[in-house]
Amino acid sequence: MISHLVSGLTNLATASTFLLLLFGMVIGMFMGMLPGLGVVLVLSLMLPFVRHMSVLDAISMMLATQAGVYFAASITAIVLNSPGAPESYPTTLDGYPMAKRGEAGKALAISATSTWLGGWVACVFFVIFIQFAGPLNKIFHPPEYMAIIILAIVLIAQTGSIPLTKVFISGLLGLMLSFVGSDPVTGVERFTMGLPTLYSGIGIVPFALGVFAITQMIKMFGSGRSVASFDSAQLGEGFHAQVRMGIAETFKNWYHVLRSSIIAVFLGLVPGIGGFTANFISYGVGQRVSKDGKKFGTGVTAGLISAEGSSLSKEVGSIIPAVALGLPSGLGMVIFLAALTILGLEPGPTLLNTTPSLSYSMMWVMAIAGFLSCLLGLFLAPQLSKITKVKGPFIFPFIIALSVLGSFASATTLTGVYLLVLFGIIGVIFRDLGYSVAAASIGLVLGGTFDDNVHLTFSLYGWDFLYKSPLADVFLAIAIYLIISAGRRWSKTRAERVAQELKHPLMEWIFDASMLVFSIVYLIVGTGYPTQAGEIPVIVAALAILASGYRLIGDFRTWLKIRNLDYDSAEAELSHLHHIDTTPAPDTQGEAQVAVMTRAEEESEPKSKVDRRKRNMRELAAIGWFVGFAIAAFILGFEIGIPLITIIYSLVIKEFTSVRRRIIFTISAALATGIISYGFVQLFHLTFHGMI
Repeated sequence: MISHLVSGLTNLATASTFLLLLFGMVIGMFMGMLPGLGVVLVLSLMLPFVRHMSVLDAISMMLATQAGVYFAASITAIVLNSPGAPESYPTTLDGYPMAKRGEAGKALAISATSTWLGGWVACVFFVIFIQFAGPLNKIFHPPEYMAIIILAIVLIAQTGSIPLTKVFISGLLGLMLSFVGSDPVTGVERFTMGLPTLYSGIGIVPFALGVFAITQMIKMFGSGRSVASFDSAQLGEGFHAQVRMGIAETFKNWYHVLRSSIIAVFLGLVPGIGGFTANFISYGVGQRVSKDGKKFGTGVTAGLISAEGSSLSKEVGSIIPAVALGLPSGLGMVIFLAALTILGLEPGPTLLNTTPSLSYSMMWVMAIAGFLSCLLGLFLAPQLSKITKVKGPFIFPFIIALSVLGSFASATTLTGVYLLVLFGIIGVIFRDLGYSVAAASIGLVLGGTFDDNVHLTFSLYGWDFLYKSPLADVFLAIAIYLIISAGRRWSKTRAERVAQELKHPLMEWIFDASMLVFSIVYLIVGTGYPTQAGEIPVIVAALAILASGYRLIGDFRTWLKIRNLDYDSAEAELSHLHHIDTTPAPDTQGEAQVAVMTRAEEESEPKSKVDRRKRNMRELAAIGWFVGFAIAAFILGFEIGIPLITIIYSLVIKEFTSVRRRIIFTISAALATGIISYGFVQLFHLTFHGMI
């Protein structure tokens, strides 16, 4: 083992291999800082070049790209509240509130240190587990996969202070969206409305861009403010002091890193599941066991470490099932396995036995690239953190342009752009009404895997799996316990639920009614498919009907009670009606505040109906501009339409106080979006050039 470990490192010592490692790391960091895009696009772009590389060169470039993404993704998660990768969503829960308090340097340092420390801890476990990689396929079977997905969804429901019914509905909506496309069991096309572009399903890229990046841009445009308003001195000398403080705090709380890393490594071993769920589950476990668990979501060190300690470690763990079984733990590993196939390598025992040092080389790439990306990211953090001083309307055209281009590139059709518009609007509704984007995301990503394994479980075992699969029983028992304990938490958070829903009582009722109608139609359509193809979707739709109906009744009663009251009077009235005290205890003051308003709007929450109306109108205008970018790209193509709509946008917005600044911004923005559009068209070989 020692000799293979050493040779795995020395194999990377050639100039070409190490340079490609650095190249992949930098590219991964760049893509990671683009909110919502993540690593899948750039790995896909690398595939054509892999054929002309040596095995070590290709592996170094692709794995370093993956390693470079995650701290870079946390930078935008912390300073922009827009995670560069969907898995980085838990980072926003505590990282963004810290940045809002003027502690961006501390948050970034905690994130970077937790990421590379967690990755290095995972490398230690990698060396141990790779010795036993062969028997992995004998441990996890369909019942275990099914049970751990259920456990993952339940754990996500435990995070934050979002009402459990909203988390439940969010997750069910994600599952229903995941069933769109060709059923892997029967081949039946489900819920595609006859559109061939939906046969392959709904992609995670348009969804992530819509609900994360687009939604954040619309909210920032609506407020007209920058992401944070801390003093520029804190980005200079004060910033570096915060970095040192953050590094020290991470080492002081090393046990949180260790716990999250161990959880992530084990989840990374689970093919098809662990790569996406690790950050969510690590954060959920951290919230339950930490003494500061009640403060998670308000900007605490333990919460940020719990999320980030799993970022790189899950990728290290996911290498084992990829090389030992040929089974990916996440989207990035899917592309990596495709690269191994192009290189003529067949994952499995043969690969481990014939080239034993290769798997150790993979581990060393992740360890080196993970450390260097965090170090470089921290070095550049003062410059990157200045993004927080830029007002939303100035960032808007660039993020929108990248989102439109990225959505098209991911699907290679305009369907990606249509879905982006749809999910952008849904994301705004979710943010305004306090639904769980995390639950919807994991439902969409894991829905297909869940469907497959439910079919296989009952086809192979029936209900006998309950005594034939003890590990599945353990996962299900934990999930049941958490559901029961969540009932007690629900009774403690009803006051917070009522306070939050006072903001948009009529919108709550309209959304619940829409969700109910959608679920009924979905169920009716699902009953028309063969039993194997429609059974799981019908069950999920029936649960969504029950949940939406329950909320519909309660929200309608709430709206009737408070429709003629102002905010303060309504809150007092509901407190009386429900016999609950909405004044939090001294030790939970921050927790109730987080429940009342979305973090992104905390400091700029409208103080009156007039201000709220103005913000709503600005958000509607932002949605209009967003749709305008999509239409311009559709009519004129990307290279002409996007720069042209950028010019119109820059000339119209009211943020400029002088003509000179407006002209400079207009020219700069048009050139930048034009270069971005041209670069995407050339790199991704986009063939669409507009309708005219």
